[in-house]
Amino acid sequence: MKPFGEERRSCLDGFKIVPLALYSVFAMGYTLLTSISNTEIGKEKLRMTTSNPTGLYRSIHAQPQAVRELLADWDGPARAAEKVSKVGRIFVSGIGTSYHASVVGEYLLRFVGADAWAVRSFEFVHYPRPLRPDDGVIVISHRGSKLHGIGALQRAVESGVPTVGITGKNSKMQGADVIIETVEQDPSSTHSISYVGALVRLSQVAARLGALRGEERQAERLIQGLAQLPALMEDILSREDEVRQIAEEAVAHARRLYFVGAGPNAVTAPEGALKAKEAAYVTTEGFELEQAIHGPQVAFEVDDLLIPISVKGGAQSRMADFLLALSEIGSRIWLIGEATTTETANLFSRPGWSRFAICDGAELSEELTPLLAALPVQLLADFLARARGTNADSFRKDQEAYDRAGSRFQI
Repeated sequence: MKPFGEERRSCLDGFKIVPLALYSVFAMGYTLLTSISNTEIGKEKLRMTTSNPTGLYRSIHAQPQAVRELLADWDGPARAAEKVSKVGRIFVSGIGTSYHASVVGEYLLRFVGADAWAVRSFEFVHYPRPLRPDDGVIVISHRGSKLHGIGALQRAVESGVPTVGITGKNSKMQGADVIIETVEQDPSSTHSISYVGALVRLSQVAARLGALRGEERQAERLIQGLAQLPALMEDILSREDEVRQIAEEAVAHARRLYFVGAGPNAVTAPEGALKAKEAAYVTTEGFELEQAIHGPQVAFEVDDLLIPISVKGGAQSRMADFLLALSEIGSRIWLIGEATTTETANLFSRPGWSRFAICDGAELSEELTPLLAALPVQLLADFLARARGTNADSFRKDQEAYDRAGSRFQI
């Protein structure tokens, strides 16, 4: 095992964009060559890494192939893009992890010029903004069975605006003008693969919408970036032992965990905290970068583990300030992504500071990076659960008090 503070770089340094004209040929050929071998490699890896993998773990490792399969199907995203191509505003609605997907969806749709707004389904139903005749609504739900997800879609349908649903296979969702399926239902209550599946579908809708709106360059960047994701995901999963070590060290020292992100990854921070709470019942929070600076950082202690998510984009210089501040406090750091400057890169020679690469050297728009940042935080949740001896899949329904608590409200 590597020392806690030592860094390892991605093996994909120098990974370049595939020309758009070659994308279809590349994708078809690459999928054909890798589908069987990756499945077998994945099965062998499961046998080698754990004798009793959780549903969460299996779902995480299934993601590269699931993304390949989703990218072979553009029919639903194309129909959805056509449906919302003439609207003035697009509301993207969801709950919990699906709300986090909605926030990433907002960034993806804005990337191609749409006026998009993420909104929690509960607020969309109970504290509604007026819907205009030229609005469109996208509702995201894992199973299509949640009370306020159903209510959000029903409100949109009754308003007569164009509607799109993004949901898992064998979902109960109905009524939307276009329903796009993602993946088979998660075997774990700690949803992982369905989150990434929803992000892929949102990316595909954004790419097709960009082409319809005349934003060809932005659409091309999304398509080319999506083509790189399966290989980048496999690289991340090949280094899971680094994540396991972080989890075991955190549990051994009872560390509090704080996730911090910015821009499209501002929502990766609360998503990471949510997965860790659901799987391992740990004390953890997720903050947007500037929000963390304006108050919460005074609560960070030397014994805490800070998990900043840092990728190329508008927040890099501010993230550098934050890392330098953390170096003064003395908290332990596990950085997901890239060190932003030479000065901050030098900090990772310190004990207790380490970095986990997710897309070094890849030409990837920032709006797509949450699809990669999701994997290490999901792995961390599973390994935290293992180290603590909790059931990552049960949503704590195997404990009577929590099972009774869940019966007190309709989800």
